[in-house]
Amino acid sequence: MITAVYFAIFAAPLFIWFREKGENRKLLTGENVFSTAIQRLKKSFQSIKNHREFVKYIIAFLIYNDGILMAINFAAIFGAVMFGLDQQQIILFMILIQFTSVIGAYISGWIADKRSGKAALVIFLLMMIGAVVGLFIVESVAGFYVVGGIAGLALSSVQAVSRAMVGALAPPGRSAEFYGFFAVAGRTSSFIGPTIYGFVAAEAAIFFEAQGEGASFLWFKLLEGGGPFAEQLGQRVAILPVILFLVVGLLLLLRVNEKKARKQIGETVSA
Repeated sequence: MITAVYFAIFAAPLFIWFREKGENRKLLTGENVFSTAIQRLKKSFQSIKNHREFVKYIIAFLIYNDGILMAINFAAIFGAVMFGLDQQQIILFMILIQFTSVIGAYISGWIADKRSGKAALVIFLLMMIGAVVGLFIVESVAGFYVVGGIAGLALSSVQAVSRAMVGALAPPGRSAEFYGFFAVAGRTSSFIGPTIYGFVAAEAAIFFEAQGEGASFLWFKLLEGGGPFAEQLGQRVAILPVILFLVVGLLLLLRVNEKKARKQIGETVSA
């Protein structure tokens, strides 16, 4: 209920005051909404080869976004397992993330305007990678909260600029179409990262449990009655795929050429 009210309050200004500038396209004789949608989808797939930079960007987004989703979905679980956070502490942690997310969204927008969307994405992906590495090594509740604040700053920035990049890479008049590709691609792949995290965490915990007292992972050791337990070690191991997804996504993003993308858009429009 609280979530529904939250969305209603912040969506209301858009519905009340926003007016679309475009005119509705009338359907021709013999056309219907379904057939028109199919034809446009077919045209989109046929023309996508002319927008290779956009395709490269979407591939990079799918990979680093899975890393983002892993961090979002399992942050509270990590805190509860690693540091024994209760419900109130977890709520405070999530509020901290939301607060820093607002700040991050404004900062990333400013950087994107001053430099470019890609530059802003690179900066905040690096920040996110740093936060996740910090999550891997942190051993105190205070440190966990600090890392969470940094992650919140990066999370909203990456998500906001990622959406803005789609608009920058879309040809005039086809923004909704390209945003559709972006949304569908993100949703259809969103299960991959969290599934990998859960699988790695569970299997690693089973492995360390079988090793018994004295089992270790880097400088973390499984001790009877103190120190990290098998499940805690499993959570730390599962952070490694998060880092991998973010790093690979960042490397692929670096290969996206915004100038070339704008040139491809110009060629498509002139054609």
